[in-house]
Amino acid sequence: MCHKGIDPLIERKKALADNKELLKQEKRKTIKFKDVWFEYLKARQPNWRPRSYQDHIELSRGGYDPEKNSVYTSQPIFQLFEYKLSELTADVLCDWLDHNDFRPTTSAKAYRLTRAFLNWCDEHEDYENLVPPKSYNSKKVKDKIPSPKAKNDCLMKQHLKPWFEEVNKLTNRKIAIFLICSLITGCRKNELLSLKWTDVDFRWKTAKVRDKIEDEGRLIPLTTYVESLLLELKKNSDSKFIFSSKDAECGHIVNPYDSLEKICKKLNIELTPHGLRRSYKTLAIWAKINEGSLAQISGHKPSALVERHYIVRPMDMLRETLQEYEDWILQQVRNGIN
Repeated sequence: MCHKGIDPLIERKKALADNKELLKQEKRKTIKFKDVWFEYLKARQPNWRPRSYQDHIELSRGGYDPEKNSVYTSQPIFQLFEYKLSELTADVLCDWLDHNDFRPTTSAKAYRLTRAFLNWCDEHEDYENLVPPKSYNSKKVKDKIPSPKAKNDCLMKQHLKPWFEEVNKLTNRKIAIFLICSLITGCRKNELLSLKWTDVDFRWKTAKVRDKIEDEGRLIPLTTYVESLLLELKKNSDSKFIFSSKDAECGHIVNPYDSLEKICKKLNIELTPHGLRRSYKTLAIWAKINEGSLAQISGHKPSALVERHYIVRPMDMLRETLQEYEDWILQQVRNGIN
């Protein structure tokens, strides 16, 4: 080699470097979904709202957790953990979507979170080009995503008495109070579940909820019955969260569905936590309550130009409106109208 002007030492170094790069590329191909997932969560957490981060945790939970000594049902994203990134073809993802038996909304959300994760991998220098092309964004995969149907679940006036009776029979008093407060305040599920004691002002009868739309949150009035329910929980609370849970990583109840489903099955009705928010708006029509005030309390964006730019209702006015609505609800429960 020397007589050809080739330095064998340089050539050896080149061969070693090529071999090193080859080994590196081969090793990259063995990287599994789970190897990168938690790195992704750590990197992206500062950019997410707390609820969004919790969604990632909940939908990727599964198997045995030694810290809590609990076995969790395998959630949709957890089912992908053992796959190598290089194995996530369109066919694999289609099969994943076909065979999970979760609610359509849960499956659709799991896909969206997975798609964002794989897109992040494609843009990360350590993981780029590992995911097969035309996989998670392919038409055949997108066609498998369940389309959430528009819901119209809602409590009717005649449901109120039996519904309250069943709710008050729940052994978990926090979930019972959450369900009642959802109906009376019209708040979104996560707005209520994430409430802390520091968010509630018992002196001025207000609570500050973390609004889904407005980053600064919104102030809502405390009605007489809702206040009494919160004070009931406060007596024995040892947590910063009102609806606390020692089992949840975030510190508060995350999934109230099971309790609500049992009640609905017993009463032969359909109702979701968001259906309680829908009930709030619908039942208020019976009570002839001011729609603009109710929208402001529940965090619905004003629909009319005047509402958006000219009407700002003071807290006393909102409290009067919500108290009137609460009184009407409790009157129906007492009367048991059929």
